[in-house]
Formats: sequence, C-alpha cells, structure tokens
Amino acid sequence: VKKVAASCLWLASKLEECPKKARQVIIVFHRMECRRENLPIEPLDPYSKKYSDLKMELSKAERHILKEMGFICHVEHPHKFISNYLATLETPELTQEAWNLANDSLRTTLCVRFKSEVVACGVVYAAARRFQVPLPENPPWWKAFDAEKSGIDEVCRVLAHLYSLPKAKYVPVCK
Repeated sequence: VKKVAASCLWLASKLEECPKKARQVIIVFHRMECRRENLPIEPLDPYSKKYSDLKMELSKAERHILKEMGFICHVEHPHKFISNYLATLETPELTQEAWNLANDSLRTTLCVRFKSEVVACGVVYAAARRFQVPLPENPPWWKAFDAEKSGIDEVCRVLAHLYSLPKAKYVPVCK
C-alpha cells in the first residue's frame, strides 16, 4: 500500500502543475515510515542501495498503475466551462458558488464518471437552485451544453451527499 500510495502521489504530481522528483517523494515517504514505526529519522542517502531499491519500486508501481489505467490519465476539469456557461445563461452572480461547487466536486469521482461539460452543468444547476435563480427551460438550457438531465441530477446528488458527510477531522499519523 505504501509503494502504491507513493507512486500515485508521484504520478498525480506529474499530471498537474507541480511535478515532484522521485527523490522528493521517496525521501518524504521514507521519513513518514520512520515516524510511523518510531524509528530514528535518519537522512536517506541518494547513493545508497536502499534509495536505489525504493526508486526502482516507485517506478515499477507507477508503470503498473499506468498499465491498469490504460495509460489514460488526463482528466479535464469542469472549471474552464463554468464562466462560458454562466455568461451564455446571463447569470454571472452564480460564478463564485459554481466555482466552489466545482472545486468540491474534485473530492468525488465525478470527474471520471462524467464529461466535464456535464459536471459543469451540474454545478451551475446546483448553484442556481441554491440562489433560486431560474434557468431557461424551453428549450432546456443543458442541451446547448451537450449534457443530459440525468447526468446533471446525478452530479447534484453526489454533491448533496458530499455536503451531508460530517466534517473531516484531523487524525494523527504518528502516535
């Protein structure tokens, strides 16, 4: 699990705007393991056999993850659609709320279950409902944005479930 977690973090950092070097990930995970096991925290020598083995395991796990994902790791974020949709619908007052909902949607599986256009429509719809802003029904506004009502409803359900969960609590990693 530790190897996969480190590899997932390394791969995720490569896919976003802040790539990390393998060395950084290995050193941080080594330090966390030392703390978790109540071992003395000693610097990991980048020229040691242990470091070399950890780096090899990191690369192997990354390749395995990529293979399981079919080397498809690009996820389009819904944010880039929100401003355009709200401008088209002439409802700029919903921008901040829709943006916040889109940020929160990244804590769910919505970005891999639906196209970004559908998630964007879902957060626009949820924001409009929250502020009781009417959206055009004839013709249905979501049709213009390549979305289905069922997808929008599911996005709203998932977000409502997310907000019904208790607030996250800090859990110490070390004892």
